[in-house]
Formats: sequence, C-alpha cells, structure tokens
Amino acid sequence: MAQSLTRIHLQVFLILLLCFSAIGYAGYLALRDMQWSSYRERVLQTSQETAARINRLLTQQRQALEKTTRLPAVVMALQRGSSVARSHKEDEIESQLPGVVSVQLMSHNNSGGLSSAEALDPACLDYVQRMAKTNTPAVPEFHATGTPAAHYDLAAPIMNENRSLAGYLLARFSSAPLQAILDQSLPPHAYMELQQPVSGAETQAVLTAGEPSDTVTVSSELGNSHWTLIYQPAETPSLILSGSRKIYFAIILSAFVIITIVLFRLYRKTLKAVRHDIHSLVRMFRDLREGSVRVEYPMALREFAEIFDYLRDRGQKLVKEKEKLRDMGLMDHLSQLGNRRHFETRLQELFDASKASGLSSVLMIDMDHFKAVNDKHGHDAGDALIVGFANALRKVVRQTDVLARLGGDEFCIIYSYAPLEKATVLVERLRKQLPREILLTKGVMHQLRWTGGLSAMSDKDTKPDDVLWRADQALLQAKEAGRNVTKVSDPVAGLPAKKKIIVG
Repeated sequence: MAQSLTRIHLQVFLILLLCFSAIGYAGYLALRDMQWSSYRERVLQTSQETAARINRLLTQQRQALEKTTRLPAVVMALQRGSSVARSHKEDEIESQLPGVVSVQLMSHNNSGGLSSAEALDPACLDYVQRMAKTNTPAVPEFHATGTPAAHYDLAAPIMNENRSLAGYLLARFSSAPLQAILDQSLPPHAYMELQQPVSGAETQAVLTAGEPSDTVTVSSELGNSHWTLIYQPAETPSLILSGSRKIYFAIILSAFVIITIVLFRLYRKTLKAVRHDIHSLVRMFRDLREGSVRVEYPMALREFAEIFDYLRDRGQKLVKEKEKLRDMGLMDHLSQLGNRRHFETRLQELFDASKASGLSSVLMIDMDHFKAVNDKHGHDAGDALIVGFANALRKVVRQTDVLARLGGDEFCIIYSYAPLEKATVLVERLRKQLPREILLTKGVMHQLRWTGGLSAMSDKDTKPDDVLWRADQALLQAKEAGRNVTKVSDPVAGLPAKKKIIVG
C-alpha cells in the first residue's frame, strides 16, 4: 500500500511531540523531586542542628553532675554530715552547676529506701526511685510542666570509697536554656516543640516555640533523653513554574513552536519538490513515448536527480536504438519489438560468441487461439492482442535478453548466455508473471494462453538454425500435448526422448 507523504510527516511530528512531552514530563518530575529533596534536606538540617545543640547541653550537664558526685567532700557530706552540713553542701553544689534551680543529696539506707534533708516533690521522688530500680543512668525528665517553675530533673548515683551505692545527687535544671535554644534555632514563622512521653504511646509537649502550622512535620530523637524534637517549617516548596523557571518554560515552549513551524515548512517544501520531480518524470515518459528525450529536465531533489539521470540516459539510449532499428528495418512496426531480421542477426552473434562467452537458449512462443480472436472481434482486436502481449513480455524479460516478433502470433526470446537449466527457471518465472487477461477493446477481455518450446545451443551445433529447429520441434510437441504448456528439448538427451513440461 502506497504511503502518503503527508501521513509520514504527520507521524514524524506526532513522534516528536510525544518525545517532547515525555522529556518535559520527565524533566518536571526530576525538578519536582530535586525541589522536594532540597526542601526536606533544609528542614531536616534545621531540626538536626537544634537537636544536636540540645544534646550537647544535656551532655555537659550530665558530665558536670557526674563529676560532682565523685568529689570526696560530697560523699562525706552525704554519709557523715549532719542535715545542716548536707544543706550547706547542696547550696555549694547549686552555686557551682550552671542552670541548676536546686540540688538534693539523697542517702541510700540499708533497707533500700531514700532519705533527704527536705521533703521531695512526689514526681521527683518517683523519678529517682525508678532510676534506682533499673540501675541505669538516669535521663532528664520534666516535672511541674506548665508552671513558672517548670524544670527538668537529672540524677546521678554517688558511690562511697568501697564503690558501693551511697545515695543520689538530684539536680533540678531550669528549662530556660532549652527554651533559648528553641527560640534561637527557630526560623521566622516556624514552629518547634519538645515532647516527652507520658504513658504508653502518649506524649506531652513540654516546651514550644512559634505557632503550629499545616506544613511538613519533621521529628528528631534526642539521644541523651526520651525527648523528641518536633519541627514544622513555615516555608513550603515553591511552585515549579515560578521565578526564573517561567523563563525556562517559555524558552522550551518557544523552541517547540519553532520546531513545529520548521517541520511544517519542511513538509510544504518537500511536497512541492516531490510534485515538481514527479511532473518532470511524467514529462520524460511522455517524451519517451513520442520518441524524443530531452537533454535535461529540471529536478528539485538531488536524491531523485540521480535516479532520474539514469532513467533519462536509458531512455535516450532506447530512443536511439529504436531509431536505429527503424532505420535498419529491424523493428516490427506493430509490436515495436525486433523483427525476424533482427532476431536472426542477434542469434548469429550469440551463436558465434557461445564458445567464448557461454551458451544461450531460445524460447519459441505461439499465442493460443489467435485466429479465433480475429474472427470473433476483428483484426483491430487481434492487433491489440499482439501489442498487449508484446508489452507484457517486455516488462518481464531481462534487459540482456533478445525479444522479437517473428510474424503473426509467433514470438521468440533469446536468453543470452543462459544454459538450458537457467533458461528453464526463467521460463517458469515468465509463466507466473505474465498477466492472465489482456484488454482487447473497451469491455472485451481476452484470456491469455500461450504455448512454448525451449531449447539451448550445443557445442555440437554447426549453425544457429540447429537450436532454432529443436525449439520449434518442442513447440510442435507442446501444441500436440494440448497447448498452454512449454516443452523443453535437451540438446544432449536428443529428440524427442526426454522433455520437461512447464505448465501455465
């Protein structure tokens, strides 16, 4: 099925459109992912930096508290000092630990209980008792949240000179340094919250900074505590088409429009050039039919020009050959094929060259029921059959072969330099490629049938008529066999013993 140039260009345009769309969508996804990745990285970095500052503060406070518990004076005040001496030591420790609201020395009695110089808040006492039961380093814990005296507790064990537990040093740290870290780390309009587990899966906000929002929430665990830092940034990722990206999008869109315009102009130009060259080709064939081919025809496409030059040169040679044959009386005026004189001349030339260049084969052809066509439809129909059959033969034989009309409905083909085996294949192809019907006159179709006799030259032949005689004998036997077949005469096997029959 013939392809339309318009359809081809449309397919190219649609493919380019699909490619641009795929590239654009992939670019959009990549840009969006990069934008969100950069956004999440900034948010996570802010949260992690704040959590790191809080961890450093807690680490400093724990180290200072543990260093204090190792002082001999603290151990002696806890074990042997009076309540007044213990109170003085607590005041001294409180003045030395930055950020401490109060401290308490709690002794560990033989029964496993805790005693203190002053009454403890129940939450603080429960905190120390839980630490004593687990026998693990205490983590900071907020007590009395929501009041101006909000603080968090941190306790450290005190060991005596025998490295046995003597008691605990409980320090209440002010939440102000933690609040200062949140306030200093908080970007404008953002929100931070320090959460502490209460019971089960529930949590409680112990410190906040800023106003909550509906943006992305990032949580960071604090390694030195059970606390969790919650961060909600005020900013949201900007739109894809914003700022300088609008310019980039406009450039891409402009490039696509320009490509579309260029493709359309290319299509129009190509279509115009193809139509121009086809018109020149039709004009050349018209001139060829009239027997005159011009020296030059205008061509728009270089690719077509090369083929066109070849066709023009072949056409010019064909016209010259026809003129030469006509001048020499070697062309049949009706079929425009070589006549008997031309056939005999070429047969002699090929016979003379057979020893040096190779043997040739001859096919004799008679059209079946040709006389019936003349009787039924008139001589004009018979002439139309001759012309139609000649044109059909001309289309399927090789350029190197000799095609001639010997007279009436008798035709002959010389397969140049083709031995019998190869010529048999060519005749079989001829049977398949020739049309089944030929138009005689308007509305009258003739069922094409023909009979053939094929033979080849032999090294024992003394003259060209020998091969012609064998082909003619094969033709007679094909007619006797019922026509519409081709019989083959092998010059080696002789006549009429072994013949190959080619059926149409």
